[in-house]
Amino acid sequence: MGKIVVGCWDCDYCGADRISGEIKICPHCGKPRGKDITFYMAGPKHYVEDPDKVNKNPDWLCSYCNTLNPDENKFCSACGASREDSELNYFQNKEAEKKKEQELKEKLNSEKPQTTRSGGRSRLPLLLGIAAALALLIFMMMPKTKGLQVDSKTWERTISIERYQEVQESSWNLPEDAWDVTSKQEVYRYDQVLDHYETVEREVAEEVFDGYDTEVEYKDLGNGHFEEIEHQVPRYRTEYHTETYQEPVYVSVPVYETKYYYRVMKWKFDRDEVTEGADTEPYFADLDLPETEREIERIERYWIISGGHTYKIPYDLWQQVETGSTIKAKVQNGEILELEN
Repeated sequence: MGKIVVGCWDCDYCGADRISGEIKICPHCGKPRGKDITFYMAGPKHYVEDPDKVNKNPDWLCSYCNTLNPDENKFCSACGASREDSELNYFQNKEAEKKKEQELKEKLNSEKPQTTRSGGRSRLPLLLGIAAALALLIFMMMPKTKGLQVDSKTWERTISIERYQEVQESSWNLPEDAWDVTSKQEVYRYDQVLDHYETVEREVAEEVFDGYDTEVEYKDLGNGHFEEIEHQVPRYRTEYHTETYQEPVYVSVPVYETKYYYRVMKWKFDRDEVTEGADTEPYFADLDLPETEREIERIERYWIISGGHTYKIPYDLWQQVETGSTIKAKVQNGEILELEN
């Protein structure tokens, strides 16, 4: 058996503290050690002269009066109840109390409003701030009704045209209808190829066994005493040494392929035919395209100008508006969505 240290306890009736663990009854109020006391170590260590005479088993808790009794007692020293009618010892009682406390915390937490916390502070103000900012952004983006004085109206219509034409291209693959073809070997990619190995030095750290250190811990015996237990803990030191290794060295090696240069016929964007005007009936350009040309897209845009601001507007609404008139319109992001009466 290792050395035995006398511990302390505090009376849970009168508050007297640092009572020797060898004393079973509080010298201040006469109350025996109860179920709520905790053994601990404090101050200079007081070793038991004959540790073999110390019972290493924990005190048992009387189920009738909640008094802690030495392991050798068959009957409670306070009320005389038989030990056979009691179930818990000092440690089992502590575990039961800990379990009850945890269950109570879980119950209280489950009954609280579920608010997310960060850094000990509620995130509710932050969430409210974000919600307010989003609400403001949504409000700013929502359509708004405005009264507008129509100063002028403008429009623009565009036809995009492609032309089947000769183009000069290059590629790693040759089209079947290409002509005037030339080719040459060019770098297609670079491969990393092992060239050689180089001897390189590096410092390596190594943990080397350097003996043992004695560490001491104190085991609570649950009866007012603590057992001093020594452990031999291996100790290591860090040593450094230089080692060499072979490091591969790679070089970039070009890979060549045949690249073709040629002429080929393709449909390619050629021009936009644009018509525009103000307060006139919009129209697209009148086209008479040869077989070598074709339309690819038609785009039309309409605007009204009011107070120096230009508003985009659909064609059907643009037709209803007259220059010089005042309109009430629902506007969003510089675009008129509808007219209001």
